[in-house]
Amino acid sequence: MLQQPIQRFKQNIIAPLLRKGSFAQNFAVTLSGSAAVTALGFLLSPVMSRIYPPAAYGQFAVFSSLAGNLSMVTTLGYTAAFLLPKTQEKFLSLVQLTVALTFATCLLLVGALVLGGNHVLHWLNVEALGNLFYTLPVVLLLFNLNSIMSSWYMRDKQFLKRSSVEVTTALVGRGATIGYGWWMGGSVAGLLLGEFFNRLTSTITLAAGSIRHSFGALWRTARWVDIRAIAMEFKEFPLYFLPASFISVLSTQLPIYTLNASFGSTPVGLYSFSVGLLEIPINLIGNAIVPVFWQKAAETQQNEPERLPGMTLSLYYKLLYLGLLPFGVITVYGDLLFKFVFGARWEMAGVYTGYLGYYYVFKLMSQATGPIYTVMGKQRYILWSNIALLAARAAGLGIGLLMHSLNTALMLFGLFSLLATFIIDLQVLSLLKLPVYRIGLRTVAIVGTTLVVLKGLRMGAEMLLQ
Repeated sequence: MLQQPIQRFKQNIIAPLLRKGSFAQNFAVTLSGSAAVTALGFLLSPVMSRIYPPAAYGQFAVFSSLAGNLSMVTTLGYTAAFLLPKTQEKFLSLVQLTVALTFATCLLLVGALVLGGNHVLHWLNVEALGNLFYTLPVVLLLFNLNSIMSSWYMRDKQFLKRSSVEVTTALVGRGATIGYGWWMGGSVAGLLLGEFFNRLTSTITLAAGSIRHSFGALWRTARWVDIRAIAMEFKEFPLYFLPASFISVLSTQLPIYTLNASFGSTPVGLYSFSVGLLEIPINLIGNAIVPVFWQKAAETQQNEPERLPGMTLSLYYKLLYLGLLPFGVITVYGDLLFKFVFGARWEMAGVYTGYLGYYYVFKLMSQATGPIYTVMGKQRYILWSNIALLAARAAGLGIGLLMHSLNTALMLFGLFSLLATFIIDLQVLSLLKLPVYRIGLRTVAIVGTTLVVLKGLRMGAEMLLQ
């Protein structure tokens, strides 16, 4: 009697984990690496919150968001196409294209900062960064090289290498941030230094891996005619994927720029700290699932497209169940948790986290739907969906700013983000010919019930303690 369950366990769980290159093994590897990074983030965040004030986080958020935006623009979105070339020759041409774009735009940025860096500092209201702002081209170069090599490892299914690098860089970056902050008293320079060492360590570690054996071929095979041909073959990425990605990031960072101009750097620091913590579990799941699922979805679409809808829907529901409780708790109890864990000056960050918490349930589910547009060759759909998301978020923030209410602005930002993301997810599922009305109603029922139960428990506890 006992032999049959054990045999099934070995066949269904152990065997896939041991099979080299299997979806289960790749997922287990990436999940373990992301879990280690997440654990470090949660354990060290209370330390960092007591070293760095909200204003320092606000200044760093502006610098970091600017570097991230430039990183995406300077590669023209071509790194997202790394999984698609069917021959190694075309793939190497694609890498050569992105590297050339990176070095050219970094040099242009150096010239732009020499000519108008002071004006940019004043416009962004981050004069406190001073000369540190001029490290932007170096940080951008490291950003891009990280992105190129990380995508290269994903194409080669070397998920173990990617995961080990993530853990190493998290240790180095957090260590530098805490060490410098403790020594210098919480200056924003510590946050920038931690980011620099994070990116530098990642770049060196990735470059020292197995892809280094292809660097010679990368140099020897470089021909402008091939680079131009590959740029034209994947032209939909700069035409549609790039603006879509830029709009998506801009809509996420909209509060950083608008709140900094209207309310100063302290609210921006509170917001960016809360978002940073919400992103930790998203990154845990996303970094574990998206690279593996994206690669598997692209492979399935090419070989067995009829399996793609069922595979996507299964992951969609698993992510829903996974995110319900943790994000539900942070939505309802965020203010209490932040005050207790991070100190009284971060209590409002917990309030802002509550406004955004349940949006992150839907953002988590979009990890299943996000790659589908690219896999199905629907890059223009990404552009239109991200424009809709930006418009919804801008409307929410705009209403709050017109009312001169920071709380209203962030609450509506979170609510409108949730609704727009949910609608986009359903649109993706409709492309796969899935029953979106039934899926939508089931999702709303599950999320609504969980929220009501958690809110009822808090109200009950407050009544008993009065």
